[in-house]
Amino acid sequence: FKGNDAVIFDLFNEPYASRATGSTTSGWQCWLNGGTCPGISYQVAGMQAMVNAVRSTGANNVIMVGGEEYANDLGTPGSTSDPSILNYLPADPDHDIAVSWHSYNFNTCSNQSCWTSEVQPVIAQVPVIAGEIGENDCASGYVTPLMTWLDSQQTSYLAWAWNADFNCSSEIG
Repeated sequence: FKGNDAVIFDLFNEPYASRATGSTTSGWQCWLNGGTCPGISYQVAGMQAMVNAVRSTGANNVIMVGGEEYANDLGTPGSTSDPSILNYLPADPDHDIAVSWHSYNFNTCSNQSCWTSEVQPVIAQVPVIAGEIGENDCASGYVTPLMTWLDSQQTSYLAWAWNADFNCSSEIG
């Protein structure tokens, strides 16, 4: 798909290094640099190495990097206790990085206050794509306000359903 501008590479779906390491700072460091990370029993591929691998092939496609905690946590700019993805973005010689953010009604960052404090500052500096949005009740009480907010930020989003015949009471739709 290299050179096909219609293809965007999403490097790692729903990383969660902070949960494993127990610290948001060490989680973001693991997210970026990989290697041996506290609380993780295997070698982790960091976002920087993945960006380097994609670019080493000559691919100049847009690359999406998902935030922490299953791509729902982008951190809080200026916070030392909850560092922002803006402090850990991988270097890209092509300057074609977009942040992938996932938002569901059951996630931690699932209200406009969080979207404004965590997501809006990232949107101001880097393209953001809400790569997954949804709710687990087959209604629209969550996704409609979320899409309205994302529209107001001129930010792209993709609805998510694994299949079309899911059971609304037990699966994401």
